[in-house]
Amino acid sequence: MIRSLRKVGFTLIELLVVIAIIAILIGLLLPAVQKVREAAARMQCSNNLKQISLAAHTFHDAYKRLPPGGNVSPNAINTNQQYVYPPPFAGPYTGVLAFLLPYVEQGNVYNQILATVNDKGVSGQALFQLNSTAGAWAYNYKPYDFQSGVTPVNGTGYPHINGVSPMDAHIPIFECPSDDPYQALTAYPNGGVIDAYWTTSGNIWIDYVADAPGFGHDLGASNYIGNAGYLGTSPDPKSNQYVGPYDMNSKTKLQSISDGTSNTIAFGETLAGDGPPLPRNFRLSWMGAGGMPTAWGLPTTPHWYSFGSNHAGGLVQFGYCDGSVRGIRNGASSGAAYNAFISASGMRDGTVIDFTQLE
Repeated sequence: MIRSLRKVGFTLIELLVVIAIIAILIGLLLPAVQKVREAAARMQCSNNLKQISLAAHTFHDAYKRLPPGGNVSPNAINTNQQYVYPPPFAGPYTGVLAFLLPYVEQGNVYNQILATVNDKGVSGQALFQLNSTAGAWAYNYKPYDFQSGVTPVNGTGYPHINGVSPMDAHIPIFECPSDDPYQALTAYPNGGVIDAYWTTSGNIWIDYVADAPGFGHDLGASNYIGNAGYLGTSPDPKSNQYVGPYDMNSKTKLQSISDGTSNTIAFGETLAGDGPPLPRNFRLSWMGAGGMPTAWGLPTTPHWYSFGSNHAGGLVQFGYCDGSVRGIRNGASSGAAYNAFISASGMRDGTVIDFTQLE
């Protein structure tokens, strides 16, 4: 008997149809996956802000006040005076997040900072003392190398132990998972890492170091900063009316937040740089994250002087003084939304806030 054998397979057209169907399914699936990832990142960011806000409560329990929105002493003494502001703004520039290290399970980093000694024999403990003689934390620790075009040595300029700086620690609770601050400056060789950021007397003050390997590029990043209110304390009556809890050298007590802790912003997200979310010209170090003003609202494109985020849809999240977290859409830079945002940033303005304007 003669049997004929026939091979069974796909024709070219059938194969192309299958490939097209798979491509369509992938195209439908990817946006859903991205949405799930962003939702998870937004939830983690919200939890970060909640934990930071609650850590401030624990600090308040210990010291009967909130930490300052930037420690700036009129008594600060610097070896490298040409790189910092003159008195009374000469240092040490310790930001509010650094004060909270022991309360966000980062006591080891905090203790390492305390153990450092600068070239004038001043202990790292002085970085956390108001009116101390500690100079700017990023410029007073040997060895130095601030020459233009010279790559600094690891640990140059700021506290380090055996060549490793506690300020270089990557602390997840201070970083939003929707952003990648360590890659933020790749297209901006002339940008920098902000080592000091505070608001007072109607002005923003910042200092930044070069984004160089072994120096500024290694500094631990932050996507969060304290709320200084409209423009901190100021001769301007409007600024004073809407002052926030984290002004320069502030000693805010929770009972002094007369608008209510649930109505007052404590911390918010920031990219701390101009331009698109990535890349941008500046980023923020957690050691120098003090207090940011709200005077410019929430512009659609974030800037170094405004709160902002890299979340899809332009959502910027804020932790309030009671530990709650709310998201605000960017673009709150005019009209009723702007007024509601400014009111939420003030701690004793007496304004009734319409939060529906911020949704």
